[in-house]
Amino acid sequence: MASSPAPAPACNLPAANIAVDASLEVDSQAGDSGYEDHASSSDFGSEATSISSSILNYEYENGRRYHAFRAGQYAIPNDEAEQDRLDMMHHIYSLLLAGNLHLAPLKEPKRILDIGTGTGIWAIDMADAYRGAKVFGTDLSPIQPGWVPPNVEFFVDDAESDWTFESKFDYIHVRGMAGSIQDWPRLINQAYQALRPGGYFEILEGPRFDLTSDDGTYNKDTALWRFYELANKASKTVERSFSLDCDFAKEFKDAGFDDFNVTIKNLPLGTWPADKKMKELGQWMTVMVNTGFEAYGLGLLTRVLGMDVDEAKQLFVDCAQEVRDRSVHGYFHMHIMIGRKAPEEEDC
Repeated sequence: MASSPAPAPACNLPAANIAVDASLEVDSQAGDSGYEDHASSSDFGSEATSISSSILNYEYENGRRYHAFRAGQYAIPNDEAEQDRLDMMHHIYSLLLAGNLHLAPLKEPKRILDIGTGTGIWAIDMADAYRGAKVFGTDLSPIQPGWVPPNVEFFVDDAESDWTFESKFDYIHVRGMAGSIQDWPRLINQAYQALRPGGYFEILEGPRFDLTSDDGTYNKDTALWRFYELANKASKTVERSFSLDCDFAKEFKDAGFDDFNVTIKNLPLGTWPADKKMKELGQWMTVMVNTGFEAYGLGLLTRVLGMDVDEAKQLFVDCAQEVRDRSVHGYFHMHIMIGRKAPEEEDC
């Protein structure tokens, strides 16, 4: 019997555009977000971990440190500068979600899984928010702190390998994994299989690794355009694209999720917006790009495209300058995608 057509997914859209601050005054706070450097621990000797000492044999390239586990598979570094950037992005995502750690309607979850946990900051915050839950975080790099809440556990693991969790989860979370996942449909299927009936899977990503502008200031003449064009080309060459060529509504349905919801939020790059909340987000993004362009581009542009290191670093400087002087009114569309496994679903 032919299946009935899938209903269109619920989609919560943001405002059509972002108003530009007409004054265009120089924001003296743009370089002072209140974000302070902190000592990032690479001590992964906690009893609540499952790694071997060989994982700590990092690789170094062009002054940046990269993970050794499945070396070369992930083009973004894992050194202290990158850990600081990841923690800053955690704050940015929190602002984007109005202070929330997630949008899925969770009710007393008992088991939570964070795929690509990075520094583990989201997992730790979730453990504090849900004291009755056990929170697990997995990542290719053991850069999480050694001292964590008792209901948090970190593992070095590859999300693209077969998932072998013995017990199922109430909630699975993924964000910022664009560029590290080769097969998104497989990841979605594995998440579905790892959920208990009634559980939720949530992904926060920008489907296009590129900017949008409402006034044409983001164009082929900008350094930012060149950066995103080259980074997208390189990431597609290694088959781990920063831009997600995937019909997520279809893939969630095909995996078995009975409900799929998308919320789209605008994330400005720079302090050019007139709206105070948008300006605050853009201010944090302005600080983040001090290391962000290099984090995303250095490995790929030099390894894959053969660009000279000095040329690549100059491009990153030019991009950061465009962001700081607010000449390009660009922003990202961030998608928060949530799927629910049917409560009545029975595991075979």
